[in-house]
Amino acid sequence: MNFYPDFWENEEIAQNYDKWYESEEGKYADRKEKDLFLKLINPHRGQSLLEIGSGTGHFSFWFHSLGLGVVGVDSSSAMLRVARGKIKDKKISFIKANAEKLPFSSNSFNLVTLITTLEFVDLPEKVLKEAFRVAKEKVFLGVLAKWSLLAFKRKIKALFKSSVYKEAKFYSARELIKLVKRCATEKIRIQYKKTLKGVFIGLVVNLK
Repeated sequence: MNFYPDFWENEEIAQNYDKWYESEEGKYADRKEKDLFLKLINPHRGQSLLEIGSGTGHFSFWFHSLGLGVVGVDSSSAMLRVARGKIKDKKISFIKANAEKLPFSSNSFNLVTLITTLEFVDLPEKVLKEAFRVAKEKVFLGVLAKWSLLAFKRKIKALFKSSVYKEAKFYSARELIKLVKRCATEKIRIQYKKTLKGVFIGLVVNLK
């Protein structure tokens, strides 16, 4: 479950959440993050994908545009309302669920993603174990790098005002890999890359 539930359930925040992606910085980061996903995952049309922590659906709709069968899960009703309001005629589902106990059978999805999600959960090991359980092929983790300037700025800012980043857990690549290995119940293969001058870490866990 996410911490700072009042933040994630704030209707105004949910309605304006996607505006960052309209800024020049947001557009650049978005493009780089998506390029990283494509390079590491190489998805194929028709594959099923679960996005854990789908929020307002920004990445979910992009995954759908790639020809993937997408389900997004989030614990925030406010974020989900925004996401569902974008659906129109698209075949995509958004479900309210706890990432620590997903309402899906084992091996339900070809791909599972957590993008800027692991930083904001209370029990990352439980969340990762659930992600591995429901995934058949690959799990993609996208996190803000612990030693990046952006992570430092957000932590400093959180010292002086209420912020969702105050309790956020940022990871180095080494810490992320150690966490993944602790949570894996079977033999796995890990590959990772950094982008945005080391700000964003993309890591893929190959389960097959």
